[in-house]
Amino acid sequence: MMQDFQSAISSFDLELSSAVDTAEDSNKLAQNRLEQLARTVGDLVDKATQNERILRKFQQFELQLLAITGMEALFDTLLAESLRHFRLDAVELWLFDPESTVRDLLPDDVQRSAGLSWFDSDDDLRVLYPMALSVRLASPPPLNLFPGRPVRSVALLPLVRHGALVGSLHFGAFAAQRFSGDKSTDFISHLASVVAVCIENCTNQERLHRLSLIDMLTRVENRRAFHLSIDTEIARAMRQAEPLTVMLGDLDHFKAVNDNHGHQVGDRVLRAVAQEIAGMLRKTDHVCRYGGEEFALILPNCDRNLALEIAERIRARVESLRIASDSGIEVPTSISLGVTCWTHPKSNGVNVAERLIKLADDAAYRAKQNGRNRVEYQAFG
Repeated sequence: MMQDFQSAISSFDLELSSAVDTAEDSNKLAQNRLEQLARTVGDLVDKATQNERILRKFQQFELQLLAITGMEALFDTLLAESLRHFRLDAVELWLFDPESTVRDLLPDDVQRSAGLSWFDSDDDLRVLYPMALSVRLASPPPLNLFPGRPVRSVALLPLVRHGALVGSLHFGAFAAQRFSGDKSTDFISHLASVVAVCIENCTNQERLHRLSLIDMLTRVENRRAFHLSIDTEIARAMRQAEPLTVMLGDLDHFKAVNDNHGHQVGDRVLRAVAQEIAGMLRKTDHVCRYGGEEFALILPNCDRNLALEIAERIRARVESLRIASDSGIEVPTSISLGVTCWTHPKSNGVNVAERLIKLADDAAYRAKQNGRNRVEYQAFG
């Protein structure tokens, strides 16, 4: 009996020890699972925090883009500011502009900006997106991107408006893993859409702005544009210590043209004269319809001798125009021109713009008084 009792006690001790060991193992397993879960949650929190930080960075840049109204500022932000903001090594912007719609809104130096390329055909752009017009990450990049740069990975952002590919923005990195194919593209895809919208909006705003500065009849700049341009050119002349010429021209006997042949013929004369003058000038010069039959010209980096030579050529070309009335009668045209030239790097308190306009106007009046169809010069003083 005693032996059976001791055997039962031993069996119970073994079962109890086994149960304790099992409980300890279960506790350890539960602890390991809790630690693993904590690490997973921590990783998810870190990933969420990182994604929030990245999202904020993209949103900041997008808001900056959406606040821009000018093409020059937009291109500067895309090509220069993006480098700093996203810590990139290289940026390219390719634009499909077959009719030079965008290029015509930009100065020559901006058109030639580093990293900016223009295409008259979209073939070179479409080859970058053979499968679909969606963001593409590539490591290594296509051979025709970033020539001569040690770029090892790229993000290609298709710029799509109304279903058409209008451009491609390229972010480049020297590190092969920066834009490897396993990365998410959600934020970059949204940025691509914003960039495409901003390019379209800035183009439309620039075109509207240009239209507000154009005389609809003659298609040259209007009086408002003249006053904006003269301030800009005076500032440029002062910085570069260059001469600046202003001319005012008044068509001779223009009232008689309207009275004898009608206003439609008068409009025809104004258009012909404006386009003739515009065709003779440099791209950096300005010709404006100042009012009625008056034209104003601004010639940067043009001294007295060159100004008088140009004015005489204009006078002769206007006189040689052959414009017919509705009845076939030839309408005589001639212009009286007043010229002045500013060569002083400092204005000494004088309102240079007002002074130039007044002197050119005085000279034009004197040309009228001295017989018309002539050029008169008034020195700046």
